Amino acid sequence: MNDYAPQPKNTKPKYKGKYRIDSTRLPAWSYASNAGYFVTICTDGKKCFFGEVVDGKMQRSPIGEIAHKLWYEIPNHFSNCQIDSFCVMPNHIHGILVINQIREDTNQIQEEDAMNRVSTRGDGQRGGVTGLFNPMLSKNSLSKIIRWYKGRCTFEINQIYEDFRWQERFHDNIIRNEFAVDKIRQYIINNPINWERDREQPPHSPL
Repeated sequence: MNDYAPQPKNTKPKYKGKYRIDSTRLPAWSYASNAGYFVTICTDGKKCFFGEVVDGKMQRSPIGEIAHKLWYEIPNHFSNCQIDSFCVMPNHIHGILVINQIREDTNQIQEEDAMNRVSTRGDGQRGGVTGLFNPMLSKNSLSKIIRWYKGRCTFEINQIYEDFRWQERFHDNIIRNEFAVDKIRQYIINNPINWERDREQPPHSPL
């Protein structure tokens, strides 16, 4: 092949001077829908901020302890979300999050009543600057939950280590049935044991 041949132009849009990576989200799926989600979040550059695996067991660093503690706090901030199995690894986190919007609906009614003020436009629409599209009224989606978790971790970790960063995106798989749940739980449990084999591999689903 001629190394000097013209190369095809990259037509992908840029963000912050970098070419955007195509989203792994399913375009027809609402990620606020009731379902279980297998989530993997990686550190920037896959640096081992969270500790190390010794004899098949995860030994968390102080930074890893923060990441571990804050995962447990997710349901305290998102009433529609429950946590299942999860594991903090040296450079990533695996976890199952279960979204159930029904749990949130009762609390949401009172919040919406306060925010849906009477419209001054006389058109019967919801009030406020954004009308029907008020982002504050959107259901707590998977992305919103992960954004809170990553942001809170970054804030607390930076109190003791200023150079901590996450990878920009996260990986997810929608869990379809009980068989898949059991297989993913086992995969999470065995992650420390399989660390030496998997550490150089990109995040992947056990399904």
